[in-house]
Amino acid sequence: MQKLLLIFINVIFGSLVLLSYYKGVNREPELSLKLWGGVPKVLQPYIVASMFISALGYFLFTSNFLINVNPSEVKFLGRFNYWFLLIVYLLILIPSALWIELSFSYMKSGDINTWYYVVAVLYCVGFFSVLLLLFTVDTYVDNSSKLYLPSVIGAALFAFHTLFLDGLIWTFFFHKN
Repeated sequence: MQKLLLIFINVIFGSLVLLSYYKGVNREPELSLKLWGGVPKVLQPYIVASMFISALGYFLFTSNFLINVNPSEVKFLGRFNYWFLLIVYLLILIPSALWIELSFSYMKSGDINTWYYVVAVLYCVGFFSVLLLLFTVDTYVDNSSKLYLPSVIGAALFAFHTLFLDGLIWTFFFHKN
């Protein structure tokens, strides 16, 4: 049941993330070009590449949670059950779906409170991505799973992207021109 909920959460809320990006970019094509803000052009291709690598990592660690983790037996970090994992996914996917619309809203209004919401969304995703990385590392049982190491690497890359590239680099450079 809990694994089916994880699939459901990813299908529904993952689709909402992709739809929000698709709708945002197509509805606001001129603003979408300004989403980079002052991020140096030399960094942009690396950040885009990191997006795709992180997405692959996301599929790897999610597969690990679905294939190698028994929801009735797991205690992540010695205290959190599988239900908490579902909440962590929601706290990554829902803010991710809000990011582009909040960013466009800020770009149109310049309202400082909206900027704080944008940053809070990115930090929320970054923080819970690190927690997801710790949960992924904690799934190690033995060497029998060939998915464990790729899922840890994928979770580390995902956490790096969301916390460092999105949460720190993008927010730092956004207002620099």
